[in-house]
Amino acid sequence: MKIIGQYNSHNYKYSMQKSYTPVFGFKLKPQLLFDVFTKSYLPASNKISGIKNIHPGEYGTECSGSIPLKNFEEVFTGTELSKFYKTGISTNTGGWANSFLKSSADNPLSTSSVYDCSVLYLFNKETNTHFMYHSYYNVKRDFFNYLIRTFMPEGISDAAIIPGDSRWFKYHKNTLQEMFASIKNSNKSTHINVYHNNSSLPEIVGYKGTLYEIPNQRAAMGLSDKGQASFKICDLQISTILDDIEYNAVTTKRISAQRELFISEKYDIEVLKILNNILDERQQHISKIEACRTLEELENTKKSFNSSELLKYFNAFEHQKRKMLSATL
Repeated sequence: MKIIGQYNSHNYKYSMQKSYTPVFGFKLKPQLLFDVFTKSYLPASNKISGIKNIHPGEYGTECSGSIPLKNFEEVFTGTELSKFYKTGISTNTGGWANSFLKSSADNPLSTSSVYDCSVLYLFNKETNTHFMYHSYYNVKRDFFNYLIRTFMPEGISDAAIIPGDSRWFKYHKNTLQEMFASIKNSNKSTHINVYHNNSSLPEIVGYKGTLYEIPNQRAAMGLSDKGQASFKICDLQISTILDDIEYNAVTTKRISAQRELFISEKYDIEVLKILNNILDERQQHISKIEACRTLEELENTKKSFNSSELLKYFNAFEHQKRKMLSATL
């Protein structure tokens, strides 16, 4: 997103497309020409071992071994592309960071307006699931560890990172290193690629473990740097989702209500799985809080929680305390 500021969630420390038309010094039969063109768009496989030489490129920030994004609407065409328009999911057009998406890898995921931010993309080949996170530039490794642990519990076989616009390359340096280290911390054998923009402020698309771009038509014509969403928008913000849970789900009854709310929002089934996992863990802790019958028991239970848990369950402790005090009046 085009914004420079600190990531301040109180809960967790978020020209036109280049032509790829092949040029040959001799004539090829149509089928052979098609085969050559198609094979040039096979998924990238140049796994990197580290992030080095981060620098501004023509459009986006680049590093040693980074791969130019291929045009999604040229790699996939016809009925396949038409299907993707119906099944794909986008974050938002404003470039708001701290947004995420998760779905079956059969459904493309996209985000746009990536300026000083970067995008983390994770894929599990066995489960055919993938996750995309539009990140603030100054997010720390611990938070990326949390994202991977929480939103990809099935593990990661392939990962991709892409920094934003080249004008902000200094802000991408730390983010790329932190993302890379966090992925390796999760699984040392994960296949990691770094990509870079191949047009001005494109929409970033993740599909089956590979990143692509859909050129930003308005930016290409010099009219605006506004983002775009080629697929159905599902504007999920990590801080908002977690804040809703921590503020509202303070009793087992309210946890049930929260589950119903998420179902009513018609989130992707993979997103619902993650949110229900979070609520399951919350219910276990809140059951301990609700089991307290005296203020002394409540205080002793509070001492058994670590500092991070106390932040997440502060409202639940306060609710139980008020309930006890009102019962004595």
